[in-house]
Amino acid sequence: MSATLQFGEVTLLDPWFLLLAPLALLAAWWRWWRPRAALPTAAVALFAGLRPTLRQRFVWLPQVVRIASVVCLAVAMARPVQREVVPLREQGVDIVLVVDTSSSMKSEDMDERERLRRMDAARARAEEFARARVHDRVALVAFARFAELRCPPTLDQEALTAFLRALDIVPEGSELDATAIGAGLGKAVQVLQKSTAKARVVVLLTDGMNNVEDIAPLDAAKLAKDQGVRVHTIGLGHGVATPFGYQPLDFTELREIAATTGGAFFEPRTDADLAAVYAEIDALEKTELEDPRYRTVDRFEWPLAAGLALLLLALLADVLLFRRTP
Repeated sequence: MSATLQFGEVTLLDPWFLLLAPLALLAAWWRWWRPRAALPTAAVALFAGLRPTLRQRFVWLPQVVRIASVVCLAVAMARPVQREVVPLREQGVDIVLVVDTSSSMKSEDMDERERLRRMDAARARAEEFARARVHDRVALVAFARFAELRCPPTLDQEALTAFLRALDIVPEGSELDATAIGAGLGKAVQVLQKSTAKARVVVLLTDGMNNVEDIAPLDAAKLAKDQGVRVHTIGLGHGVATPFGYQPLDFTELREIAATTGGAFFEPRTDADLAAVYAEIDALEKTELEDPRYRTVDRFEWPLAAGLALLLLALLADVLLFRRTP
């Protein structure tokens, strides 16, 4: 019949070896008090005036050290172990947020009560979404005429937040002012190529239609599908501002990207709508975390090393300092 003994976080699998400790004490007591052989002397009174030397005062020390050695060795043989949590490979999701930074994102149509730029709403809601994904790595890709990785996949929410808050539109009318949806999605797929996460997801947000033909959006979508990347697309805002109001955009390509990759398409008009979209995506991409797993780690090294060191110290003390006659 086996039994264990618990001391805080340490468990002794073979605690019976601890019985060696009281046996060592009993042996030490017997050796100390048993009758010893005597040497004949002329008269004991001849030694009455001698003061005990330092060695005589500490003649008991080797015996105590030997007892401590036996105790340490007994603990080592009792197999002390500690249960540690096995670091889990995160079974979450690697997510790339792809955000349009073309000048049209300056439009202030995201709130009916106050002026709120599309870019400001996109930043704030993306930050909320990323902070909620505590078990997932999140990356950030910005695109206008070109796509750029701003933040690689990370669990550091503060770092990602800093990159999101620094995100802004490109200068209006500049050579960078365009909407390369295909390039943005292609960059995101490239970022996820080496990912070994349980799921890989892209959330692509834009308020316009692709007008850069370097990489066609549907070609990028097929690449994402081949890589096992799911893409959720967001067509943001009311459309293009004209003197007669907003002209709605045709988000057919965004719908086809989502359909091709098994994702969902959303068309939020306001900041509140965008918040609801990110909440829905968050719910769609939830993964159940595994129960914690544990491993048993032996902890006999320290008591074994201490026991051997004390035993050696006691032997050296006996041989070099406290040699005595029987």
